[in-house]
Amino acid sequence: MSRVSDAVQFKGWKIAWWLCAVTLPWLDTAFNISLILLLIFWLAGGGVFYLNKLKNANWVWPMFGYYAVLLAGMIYTQDIDNGFFTLEKKISFIALPIFAITGRPLEERFITLLKKSFVYSCAVIMLFCVVATSIHFSSGGSFGNFNLFTTDNYNNLHPEAPSMWMHFSYIQLSKWASLHPGYFSMYLAFCVIILLTEEFHSTSTKIFHYGLALAMSVFIAMLSSRMAIIAFFCTCFYLIGLKKRKQIIIPILFFLSTVGMLLAFNPVSKFRVIEEPLKTTYLADTSVTQWNSVNYRLLEWHAAWSVITDHPILGVGTGGGTQVLTAFYSHFNQSTIGLQSNAHNQFLQSWMELGSIGLLAFVSCLVGPLILSKSYSNAQYISFIVIFSLMCLTESVGERQKGVVFFAFFQTLYLGLERKTK
Repeated sequence: MSRVSDAVQFKGWKIAWWLCAVTLPWLDTAFNISLILLLIFWLAGGGVFYLNKLKNANWVWPMFGYYAVLLAGMIYTQDIDNGFFTLEKKISFIALPIFAITGRPLEERFITLLKKSFVYSCAVIMLFCVVATSIHFSSGGSFGNFNLFTTDNYNNLHPEAPSMWMHFSYIQLSKWASLHPGYFSMYLAFCVIILLTEEFHSTSTKIFHYGLALAMSVFIAMLSSRMAIIAFFCTCFYLIGLKKRKQIIIPILFFLSTVGMLLAFNPVSKFRVIEEPLKTTYLADTSVTQWNSVNYRLLEWHAAWSVITDHPILGVGTGGGTQVLTAFYSHFNQSTIGLQSNAHNQFLQSWMELGSIGLLAFVSCLVGPLILSKSYSNAQYISFIVIFSLMCLTESVGERQKGVVFFAFFQTLYLGLERKTK
């Protein structure tokens, strides 16, 4: 009887991990339920009795240290509610590593299944977005990608562009899955890396995966996220530079060429990635009243830096960034009253809220585990760190659950689960 219950528990343990991989790109609630199931089966498997194993897993300490700084920041934050919300969002920074290290080991083929399940889940979201957009477009629905000022600039540059492009690009394309185009592009860029670097067991599988990688490359271009596209190109060139990856050079160059052609052919992508940055005046002082996605970043970075200069060592406390940034915007000029944007740079966001100690703690989460685990030869893991780190330059990726769970899950998969396979 005990053997049967043990087998059931282990099966549940594997299903919970699989659900985490599958639900990661979907609604936050779905992932949270999967995480709760993982906790239940971890407790059922007696994982709590093996916490002593953590002392031998040195890669987790930067993540635990970062969460400890978040806890310390609660002592002096002026926004207690948002502080607790931040702790809740980032609980996977400690929960997933603990589960992986102290829970039962998983087979190597199951780890591969987790990666592919994430890829296939993202593929389903792509299909869902295309179908939903097609129905909306064919029924004559409206679209909303830009504010009025940016829309005018776009129309001036592309006065005769078909409206179809506005439907099948950027925010309008990904909104059906409640996904920000930047985060979805980050997922897809990493999916392509997984598809290019996993082992193929048959020619048909190889063809299918390369076809899926091509479709995802097309979607990355259509989503028009500037930094995600840069991250995609960087990691692809990194793979090309690896001598042992010579067999994938031609597919990678084809994918990159496809993205490049779409950036030139799709007026929305061309405007977002090339024209808007080139035509924007890089100024964010009180004389500016017309804002787009480029000078908004300058404003947000300026706001964060103004807070940092006043609180360089300790910051304003966990979750305190929202209040101080909103106050800055409300006093900047008439056009920014009511703006509630975060710093749109995770390094500035961490520094602003947790001080220089918090910034170092966050950076240590990116490079510390890599150094401690000596995973320099793992192309997938290096690509994952590069993609996430680059996204941190223009997005506060660690302040939204979609970014937090992406980092925590794959950090745990590569350094915890994969190194602990049977």
